[in-house]
Amino acid sequence: MSSLTKYLVIVWILIAIGAMLLIVGSQTITSDLVIEEGKVNNLTQLEISTELDPNINTQGVYAVQTIEGKEYDITAIVIDSSNTKIRNESVNRNSFEDNFEIEQAGTYTLIISTSESEEIPLVGGIGHVPDSTGVSISIAGFFIIILGMVGVVVIGFLIIRQKKKRTS
Repeated sequence: MSSLTKYLVIVWILIAIGAMLLIVGSQTITSDLVIEEGKVNNLTQLEISTELDPNINTQGVYAVQTIEGKEYDITAIVIDSSNTKIRNESVNRNSFEDNFEIEQAGTYTLIISTSESEEIPLVGGIGHVPDSTGVSISIAGFFIIILGMVGVVVIGFLIIRQKKKRTS
């Protein structure tokens, strides 16, 4: 096995490690989020509930995204454990995210509704704001993958150059 082939194997290992770090980072980011997929219209709404605790994180997050990427008139309401509306937002984009304060431990509910008669397929989620650890792991994985891809290109170029020298 030539030295360039050994370097190519090392670069592919780097890419695999980067991919694993991306997966672990993504799982860390979304581990505390309750995410559900559903369809809403003027007769049906989507309710997503989860237990939130200010001792874990005082910031909560909720998000709504339409699956088809179209913009609809959607309402997102967050209700805390004492059934008080803490957020009531009109969502007119295909992707929306907002934060809220978690003041007391309990069940928080995201209610997604619309006044449109057409069924709107969407994804909603609610949970604690992810800590920076998962984001850092994902960013590190991304840069390791980029480094590996650059290595593949450089090694490929060197292999081609080496083969041209042999044939001349």
